[in-house]
Amino acid sequence: MESCTIDGIDITGVRVSLYPMKDAFADQILNSVKKTNTTAVWSQTDLFSTLYRGEAESVVDAAAGLFINAYEPTTHLVGEFTFSKGCPGDIAGDSYLTGEKRQPNQTQIKAQGDFPIHCKYSFYTFGKESYMEEIAQIVTLADEMGLQPQSAHYSTFLTGSATQLFAYFEKALAYAHAHLNHYVIEATVSVNSPSLGGSTDV
Repeated sequence: MESCTIDGIDITGVRVSLYPMKDAFADQILNSVKKTNTTAVWSQTDLFSTLYRGEAESVVDAAAGLFINAYEPTTHLVGEFTFSKGCPGDIAGDSYLTGEKRQPNQTQIKAQGDFPIHCKYSFYTFGKESYMEEIAQIVTLADEMGLQPQSAHYSTFLTGSATQLFAYFEKALAYAHAHLNHYVIEATVSVNSPSLGGSTDV
């Protein structure tokens, strides 16, 4: 099936907010922003979050790089991710589109992303009556990738490694790109949570 776009706009975007639970949280966030390779996306960091826009594969690559670069084995870290594509109010500017679908952070992601994560996420598609079937398909993809989806009120829980999770986001966005016009993934990712017995330095 051909990919779906609105008014020719074929841009995927993500907003990422990082929350390290430690005193020197600002340094940890800013160092992660600097370390992440953004040569394949349009990027902007503001008071609340970091925004990446471009081709879906490159956007997921940058988002994964940002989170993995912020990871520390002894720090409780939370990331908030909003992936979006096809909003009727979107604009064609502020993007990096080459058709190359480059992923310059992949070597680092694969080398450093094998740490356990917990994720709470929801998938939303708009303007389609069979939206529940599409949501079910997105969750099925998570199960196929070994992320053990568990249904909860208003969301789905996933467990696995960071590498698995971001590979899943890429696959879910690819499915949505091929079948849907307007969709959003809202995800909260947590590592080293003390409520699960993980150690922290706070």
